[in-house]
Amino acid sequence: MSSKLKDRLMARTANLADKVAEGATERTPIAEQRPMTMPGQLGAFRLEAQRYQRKIEELTAELEAARNTGGAVELPVDKLHEVPGRRRFKPREKYVELLENVRHNGLIEPVVVLTRPDGEWDIWSGHHRVDTHRDLSLPTIRCVLGTAKDEVEATDGAFFANLMQSDLTDYEKFIGLKRFQEGHPEFTQTDVAERSGLSKQAVSDLFAFGRLPDEVLEIVDTNKTILGAGAAADLASLAEAGKAARVIEAVKQLADKKLDQKQALKFARTVDAPTKGPAAAEKFKVKAGKATWCDVRRVGNVMRIEFKSEEQASAAQEAIRLHLERMAQDSSHHPE
Repeated sequence: MSSKLKDRLMARTANLADKVAEGATERTPIAEQRPMTMPGQLGAFRLEAQRYQRKIEELTAELEAARNTGGAVELPVDKLHEVPGRRRFKPREKYVELLENVRHNGLIEPVVVLTRPDGEWDIWSGHHRVDTHRDLSLPTIRCVLGTAKDEVEATDGAFFANLMQSDLTDYEKFIGLKRFQEGHPEFTQTDVAERSGLSKQAVSDLFAFGRLPDEVLEIVDTNKTILGAGAAADLASLAEAGKAARVIEAVKQLADKKLDQKQALKFARTVDAPTKGPAAAEKFKVKAGKATWCDVRRVGNVMRIEFKSEEQASAAQEAIRLHLERMAQDSSHHPE
């Protein structure tokens, strides 16, 4: 056996011994008197693994029994795992309130968990409660066992348990309802409304998030509190009516706190002012008989006179200067 493999086995034995729950009293002699030979190390490893597995089985049995009696069991925090999509949003200030409440009063409502194939547990609901225990360095947390039969049921159950929570944002409700409908493609929005307990109009407004431009959804996904379902429905209709660019800009300014939600809607509804095109040029010719003596062209406040020769331009220059000076003098006597 290679020295690297030997080192790995010894490390695994040492780590596993440290992970055995405090209730496993047989651990101390083994940890203190670990065999030095490789066969002894392998034997110790197997023994510790068996004891560790028994402890997990005991905790699982306690959870099952607690579910039948309405009780809860203390589980190791480091054996609880988060499943993507089940955590609901909680503003930072609300989490701090929860943390301080747990610090001073302990956990009031236990966490709901589901058993994993490896014998540990997935968090069904209570992610922020678990976070508080980790932040407070508490090794265990009170848990009860959930009743979901599979992953789909677990995800649906976690979402519907959180759906009516006041701090769940409309965008998160949309994500949950969308995931639920994708898991049940035979359900219409009416079916989703009946299953969720929400009104048809509320579900329709929530699904309006899915009609918003992708750029808007990217912003809302990182700023989940900025847009409610009613405003999302109005903005989606405006985007579909050809004002997608203004909707995107409105939501950008909303995220930057330059506008509030009402102002953002007003901004998105505003019709862009028509762009003024360049002023049309006015042209005329000054004739000397049938011949053109000079061409005059004016655009806005700029006038250009083009003579046929330099001599003509020189001859006209003084006359033009004198005439302009008289006009300026008259203007100063008769201001508008």
